[in-house]
Amino acid sequence: MNSVKLTNEIVDQEEPMKTVLLLVAASMLFMSTGAFAEGSSVNMATVTNVREVFRIITIREPITTREEVCEGDSGVGGAIIGGIAGGLIGNQFGRGSGNAAMTALGAVAGAATGQNMARGTKCYPRDRVSYSEYEKEVIDGYIITVESGDEFRTKTRYHVGDRVRIRSTID
Repeated sequence: MNSVKLTNEIVDQEEPMKTVLLLVAASMLFMSTGAFAEGSSVNMATVTNVREVFRIITIREPITTREEVCEGDSGVGGAIIGGIAGGLIGNQFGRGSGNAAMTALGAVAGAATGQNMARGTKCYPRDRVSYSEYEKEVIDGYIITVESGDEFRTKTRYHVGDRVRIRSTID
């Protein structure tokens, strides 16, 4: 014994006209040859109810906060630069062994001055990024009911009273 399975589906309203004409021609051919019972047909139906289908998605949004970070600076960089500058200046004074003493004295004085000037707390801004997650309900499609009571799931938004094409296939 053979079983027959009837399948109905909505035909997208934006199909090209060429496809519609081919369906009409094929339907006429099937009807004239008697082969219509094992093919497919397209009928119009009126939408009587529309229900939205929802799904929950997780949204992750970045949140940026600016904070000030402070660090202690021992002034080592200032001491090095001050020592070099002081040594160069001290080298300009004195003669003979006095020149070497003035260079050393200038380097020591410059290092101490540079370290004192650079010593302290250094602060700078830094951005910190964290994330906020929340769930949101979004429309995932529609279930439409037509006048025959059949229901179809679709991504296209229809309204009550719209006419839709229903393709019936017999396998």
